[in-house]
Amino acid sequence: MCRSQLIYRKIKLKKAFTLIELIVVTVLLTILVGFVAWTFIVGLRTWNSAMNRADIRQNGNIAIERMVRDLGRTVTITDADDDTITITVDLDNDGTEETVTFDMSGTDLQRTVDGTIRVLSPDVETFELSYRDVDDNLMSIPADVSNQAKRDNIRVVGISLDMSKSDDSITLVSSAYCRNQGT
Repeated sequence: MCRSQLIYRKIKLKKAFTLIELIVVTVLLTILVGFVAWTFIVGLRTWNSAMNRADIRQNGNIAIERMVRDLGRTVTITDADDDTITITVDLDNDGTEETVTFDMSGTDLQRTVDGTIRVLSPDVETFELSYRDVDDNLMSIPADVSNQAKRDNIRVVGISLDMSKSDDSITLVSSAYCRNQGT
């Protein structure tokens, strides 16, 4: 047997991959990697959406909690509208009443204390207030709150915040009972 025939036999006996087999494996791996990448991207989008909702919910809850606390200690409501309220309240228990205003500036819910503005929450789309009197009747705005005597009848302030960040939005609703109002 000549040498070339021996080499041919050795090559023939070796098992190897054909080009078709390599192409099939490459296509299958590409499909698998594509599916894993797609699943990962969907997971990241879901996680990002959940983080946005948690962020705006936390900011909104802190803002509403602060508003309810201040409104609950209200001595006098000096201005009341459907998207702004100004109250007097002794915030630091020193016997001197501070003037506090809650209103919107762009998408920021603001709390102004004696001229000092602080953002309570960003990402606010709408800020709405409603008012109820001593008998729990809904007061129309501005007719029922147009003068101080009518504002002294306010006992409950309803608060509604529509908040959004990216494509995620939530609505938070609460109410504050004005314990010291009109006493």
